[in-house]
Amino acid sequence: MPADYYETLGVARDANKAEVKTAFRRLARELHPDVNDHDPEAEQKFKAAAEAYEVLSDPEKRRAYDTYGPEGLRGAGAAPGGFGSVEDIFQAFFGGNFGFEVRRGPMRGQDLIQAVEISALEAMLGPKLTVPTQEGEQEIELPPGIQDGSQFRLRGQGFPGSNGGPPGDLRVVIQVVVPTNLSEEQRELAQKLEDSLEEHNLSSERRDEAGLFSRMRRAFQ
Repeated sequence: MPADYYETLGVARDANKAEVKTAFRRLARELHPDVNDHDPEAEQKFKAAAEAYEVLSDPEKRRAYDTYGPEGLRGAGAAPGGFGSVEDIFQAFFGGNFGFEVRRGPMRGQDLIQAVEISALEAMLGPKLTVPTQEGEQEIELPPGIQDGSQFRLRGQGFPGSNGGPPGDLRVVIQVVVPTNLSEEQRELAQKLEDSLEEHNLSSERRDEAGLFSRMRRAFQ
């Protein structure tokens, strides 16, 4: 079933011509392949938005679409689309002048984000992790007392750049898992650790109530 043109542009069915044009400009900025090359479907999404704009910005085509739907457009010989390239769209609607300059020079690649889970005890001790990268596996050593949500950046291990631009980075996000369903022996060991902790053991850069040791206390209670 063809996409609803109003939904494609994100406008109400009673939107005026200016609102339709504003919505298309916004989508074009977001979807233009030259500034959104990390999304392989960007060009198709861009063309779908252009097709919707072609119909909704033309009073006669819009009237036919509202009355009869996509079939009505084809029946009236007013079927939209048929653009060969993104440049064709700009030339057809804006004479090549869209109101912003599309960067065609070197562009940095997008960052990759990889979440890694470690246990609360590992976070206290500072584990070594093996992380898959674009160039194979790489070992990183976490500092003792690492906090949940901490990030490490591996330079140049993200998506490749375009037009000769540098690659993005790989950002490793640490997720600390607090143990649950403790046995009696485990609870006793945890309680001994809790009793032995001093104020300087509990200091954190973030110092918030949702910090690692606050969550551990709740788990062990």
